Amino acid sequence: MGLLKLADKYSTERLEAACKRALSYTPHPSLKSVKNILVTGQDKVDKISQPHTSEAERYGFTRGAEYYGGK
Repeated sequence: MGLLKLADKYSTERLEAACKRALSYTPHPSLKSVKNILVTGQDKVDKISQPHTSEAERYGFTRGAEYYGGK
C-alpha cells in the first residue's frame, strides 16, 4: 500500500522508473529505498548517460561452455 500511495504524490511513470532502479540495486528493495530514489530524482536520470556494461562485466568472469567440454 505504501508504494501505491507514492503514486499519488509522484506520477505512476516516475514510480515505475524508481522501482526499476531500486530493483537494479537489490532483488528486495524497501519502500524507503524507492521513496529516496523519488525524492532525490534519481528516477529521472537518463539511461543514456549511464555507462553500458557487458554481461561479462555485470557478472564477473564466467567460463564458457567450451571450458566445460560443451559445444
